[in-house]
Amino acid sequence: MATAGYHSGYATHTGDIVHALAERLANIAAGFAMQHRHAQTLKALESLSSDELEDIGYPASAREAKPALEIAAGLMTTLMSMR
Repeated sequence: MATAGYHSGYATHTGDIVHALAERLANIAAGFAMQHRHAQTLKALESLSSDELEDIGYPASAREAKPALEIAAGLMTTLMSMR
């Protein structure tokens, strides 16, 4: 007797989805940890005097906020395609 052999392939893709989700969550957790360490570093630097900063080789002018330019990842591709 013939049977319909339909197979969705769900079982094979479930591991891929779980792996991708776990990797995504690990990346998010690493990002939060990096932000936390950066905030702790800034707090520690704020508590130091200018003499202490010189002792560790950190310029006192580095405390001041500097303008930053953010460039999108595909900017060069976009600019080259507009050429």
